Amino acid sequence: MLKARVRGIYSTALTRLLLDNGFRIVQPSAAIKERFNLPITHENNCQPDLDINDRFDKQGVNVIGNSISVKKFTSILFNIFDDVIVRHRISASASLIIEGQLDANLVATINEALGEAGASDSQKRIRTDVEFPSCSKRKLDEIRSVVVPTISGHHYYKACGGKIAYMLEMAEKLLERGGSLRDVEALFKETIRREYPHEGSRIGIEHVKIDGRVFNLGEARIIAFNEQEQRIKLLRVFSTPGMYDGLKVRKEPGDYAVTSMRIGEWSFKTSYFSSDGVYKGTYININTPLEVYPNRIRYVDLEADICMWPDGKIQQIDLERLNAKVQEGCVSERLREMVSKKIEEMLNSLSLGLEKESFYTND
Repeated sequence: MLKARVRGIYSTALTRLLLDNGFRIVQPSAAIKERFNLPITHENNCQPDLDINDRFDKQGVNVIGNSISVKKFTSILFNIFDDVIVRHRISASASLIIEGQLDANLVATINEALGEAGASDSQKRIRTDVEFPSCSKRKLDEIRSVVVPTISGHHYYKACGGKIAYMLEMAEKLLERGGSLRDVEALFKETIRREYPHEGSRIGIEHVKIDGRVFNLGEARIIAFNEQEQRIKLLRVFSTPGMYDGLKVRKEPGDYAVTSMRIGEWSFKTSYFSSDGVYKGTYININTPLEVYPNRIRYVDLEADICMWPDGKIQQIDLERLNAKVQEGCVSERLREMVSKKIEEMLNSLSLGLEKESFYTND
């Protein structure tokens, strides 16, 4: 039987998942030992075949193990989670620049991997980076709730860190003491509400690639926020020239972009205008469901996009990149099928007149 050690904010849900799929848990934390009533045996201190820990950003886990255990674990993930991203290798030649700084965590990972390169096949440890976007976090919430009282959005709030994560712990202690889930959730959400952005706030946009690179698309101002419908409209004004990716249209100083998105949606639209309000085109990004954090909007870009130009031309681009990621084993075939359906829905709903009118007249 394969042995696994799990630590971090995902430990309860992943422990349940591993136990249900034939793994034995070793070196359990005190909380895990209690929650799963794990017996005390000499095997508890065995070295694991699979070691799982939080990523530094809490958006997933780092996995280290032998080939059999890693393959089984990733197969379980793809069978259960719609939008999970699995990054099998980190190459020394890959870009390590994130926001202009060398990522020390990636450097450490590479150094360790290179140090093991001379080991025999039976001794080699495979490193895998797993990302849990919005759908995966919600599924993990469901799994955790079978074991212990869990507030909806638990893993998302844990990934927020800071005061929000602390208040979540306090709220779930109330649940453990018999508090009403409905009442405790309502109190928790009201308590953390002031930590989140609102109309007029400035917020970053964190654009994550399937391969793990992170791009900051710049700071935007929230010009409309319908909290009931979870709809947000953002404004960005550009000060430097360039080119709009996908559209292949020149970007000039003074141009502005208006982005419309809905929290939890698989896409968002950005329309571009010149400084005097001339419409330049619309770019629709297909992504994992949008998450809003206290200081940023975050998603994983799924490499498939739609462009619309002022003459009414509409074009789907880059789907072959997503196909390649399926072949590489980074994303599931199921996710690719979901993306294809989302693209079809968007293509059937686009209207040049509506895009120009809805963005320009409101701003």
